[in-house]
Amino acid sequence: MSNRQETLIQKQFEELANIYSGLVLCEDVPGLWTIRGMLSFSATFQDETITEVFSVLIALPRDYPDSPPTVQETGGRIPADFHQYHDRTLCLGAPVEVSRRFKADPCLVTFVETLVVEYLYGYIYFEKFGEMPFGELSHGAKGIREYYQGLFKTDNVQIVLSLLKVMADGTYRGNQACPCGSGKILRKCHGPSMLDLVQQQPKERFLSDATNILYSMEKGEFEHFDWKLLPKALKRELDEMARERAKREKCA
Repeated sequence: MSNRQETLIQKQFEELANIYSGLVLCEDVPGLWTIRGMLSFSATFQDETITEVFSVLIALPRDYPDSPPTVQETGGRIPADFHQYHDRTLCLGAPVEVSRRFKADPCLVTFVETLVVEYLYGYIYFEKFGEMPFGELSHGAKGIREYYQGLFKTDNVQIVLSLLKVMADGTYRGNQACPCGSGKILRKCHGPSMLDLVQQQPKERFLSDATNILYSMEKGEFEHFDWKLLPKALKRELDEMARERAKREKCA
């Protein structure tokens, strides 16, 4: 870790600690920083104010601030089946959206005050009223699919994949025809929804998301599926898997 990166982390933590005094910064191993302690907050949504305290562990990645931190609730209050990954890190939203929001303002105060507090507020609200205050995505691949369907304002998974193909293949051009079939060029159709992500995210992110969406599809959705809509790398991978399967069946 460079001195510049360490200085940035310490400066950002000082700003965070001025607001959330129950947190401490630790360098668990050289170059690996964590923030742990009691996170006390008060937040209001639609006239419902919630004041709470949670024990948290915030882990900063080695490439911080290029990537957002991860968070765990360490007090045992939040059950494992409430929007958490297998390693018990909190699912703060669709990964591409978490990354987008963090890159828009890559500092600890904003990360905690928006993404983390929003998640914790949502959990308490759900406990009290049985519903999520800001809407709710499914977990895993299905949630990624729902995110893009909302972003692109379509329930058609083939349109979603056709737009992800442009981003994953790195072929975005504002004056090209929009793959959705509207007859408009990208910049006058789905382009504005894509451009912010294209400029901030690596192509590998969209390849991963397209893969997840493909595996979220139900059997009936493949009946008239156009495999040419998949990103080139994903199509090559599937073609190779099909060839290997054909070889095994031939030898059996």
